[in-house]
Amino acid sequence: MGRNTQVLLVDADADHREMLKRALTQRSLAVVGEAHYGVEASRLAAALQPDVVLVHLREPFALSLRTLEAVQAAAPCATPIVVSRDLGPQAIQKAMLAGARGFIGSPVVAESLEATILVARARHRGLLDRALDPTSSAVPIAGAVLTVFGPKGGVGKTTLAANLALSIARQTSAPVTLVDADVQFGDVALSMGLDAQRTLGDLLEAMARGETPDIRAYLTRHPAGVDVLAARHRHELTPAADPEAIAAVLRELARSFDFVVVDTPGTYSSAVAAALDESTTVLLVTSADMASVKDARMAVSALRREGFSDDRVKLVVNHATNANSVTEADIAKTVGCEVFWSIPHDRAVPVSTQRGEPLVLADPQAKMAKRVQAMAALIGGAGEDVDAGGAMFGMFRRGR
Repeated sequence: MGRNTQVLLVDADADHREMLKRALTQRSLAVVGEAHYGVEASRLAAALQPDVVLVHLREPFALSLRTLEAVQAAAPCATPIVVSRDLGPQAIQKAMLAGARGFIGSPVVAESLEATILVARARHRGLLDRALDPTSSAVPIAGAVLTVFGPKGGVGKTTLAANLALSIARQTSAPVTLVDADVQFGDVALSMGLDAQRTLGDLLEAMARGETPDIRAYLTRHPAGVDVLAARHRHELTPAADPEAIAAVLRELARSFDFVVVDTPGTYSSAVAAALDESTTVLLVTSADMASVKDARMAVSALRREGFSDDRVKLVVNHATNANSVTEADIAKTVGCEVFWSIPHDRAVPVSTQRGEPLVLADPQAKMAKRVQAMAALIGGAGEDVDAGGAMFGMFRRGR
């Protein structure tokens, strides 16, 4: 029998720390150390090298978040997890940017505490193993997962994802699927004029019941040849997406499709983290305003801390308006990442979105459509005369 999972508990609240300790020791989890925030936590993490570091996230957040970052530097193979009474979107976003791999609400339930820790640890270990041995037979050769991601909404992720998926399918004739991972509020189907009868939400509910559904039965075929896993078709809110289920869906799709394009919500969540983890490439989208650029910089830093190499994260600048006060050189310098691709402002975009017809179909000669088609050609390796902005040709094309 293997040893119990070793946990370093970081919490300045003595009563809360004792409550967590009792819950941990009730399960298959061994508390190997306890620390306050700051230097004490960092030194103990370095000395113990635990499996998991459980950090109490509390107001004011600055010290606990800095501690979260410090313990990761001290024990890079440990899985960082936060527990907090405040797990609203802003708190989750801050924790994710600081590198958290899991989130637990307080007061805790011992069973769910154990489940979250073990799942987060298993996923993190898998990523570490892949980083150490990327040719391992445990990672099968599969399609490319392209996750369109942005740390805030309104930067054009859905428009890019839909037009990119359609362009790749048309240029390569390869099987392409588009996943709307915004289970609550996703609008991919609406933007593509699709009436999806079965959705990702339905699929996740079936999986939660212990079923092993055929994912293809939940896809909606677009006339242009892309299979879409839509987000919703009901007005009521659905439960938050299970990150392990999201990861399983993406892995299964990548066994059948050469390209899996994933549109993500404009807020951080554990489900978004799961999609990022499964990505072959992250297309990090920012608009040219300083607030978006600042968030993109924070996202790049967070992804690098998680082990994402620079060639796995591609910065895309979407000029959604005519405001050009910030140059792409300025954006690259601020974000600390070269601009991989830029999308020009095009007044035809909102019109096509309202009509439910992506611009690459409605007007292939439009400025935005031509630029996205060029990106698709680069990604899919469909042609040689590509305005690649200096990037390598044929990023993901595999021999058949």
